[in-house]
Amino acid sequence: MGHALVLICSPKGATSVSRNMLDKYLARRRAEFPDETVTVRDLSLPENALPHLSAEFVTAMFLPPDARTAEQARELELSDRLTAELQSADVLIVATPIHNYTVPTTLKAWIDHVARPGVTFTYEGGVRRGLARARSAVFLLSSGGIYTSGPQAVEDFLAPYLRHMMVFFGIPDVTVLRAEGVAWDAPSAVARAEAQIAAAF
Repeated sequence: MGHALVLICSPKGATSVSRNMLDKYLARRRAEFPDETVTVRDLSLPENALPHLSAEFVTAMFLPPDARTAEQARELELSDRLTAELQSADVLIVATPIHNYTVPTTLKAWIDHVARPGVTFTYEGGVRRGLARARSAVFLLSSGGIYTSGPQAVEDFLAPYLRHMMVFFGIPDVTVLRAEGVAWDAPSAVARAEAQIAAAF
């Protein structure tokens, strides 16, 4: 029985294309892996808002736990919880729109909190090694424009960045499913995305 960590990043609630993609993807996944457990963290909710990293945080994360002050330990408490969630997962599933050609600030903040030296990555002999337990990641991306081909392809700083961060964390198997061109023809974009989801199983 595996475990999935699901991140929701769109602030648009029920009207979110990426969130609706996620619902369809998870329905198929439940049918395929009925014993899989799931943790869902909706990063768009106010109660899940993540702070920017402070100077104290950055100092503390490079110190061994027994060398941190009480204040430094408190600075890392939320990061510790987020990192533990990631490290308990066999698969990471992220539903997100593209914002200004890249990741929404909510997702970037999550990445900043879980990129922890000695926990999710390390350097050995000058060589970086990812320490994430998950072996796969699935990204459900929505965008108004089309970034897999055509003139906007060079403006896609979302999918390449996410793929790179999975390499950084040591997650080898990355799947990207897209609803793109939503601003021009939303029904067709959604239909193409649903076809990609169906083909993923």
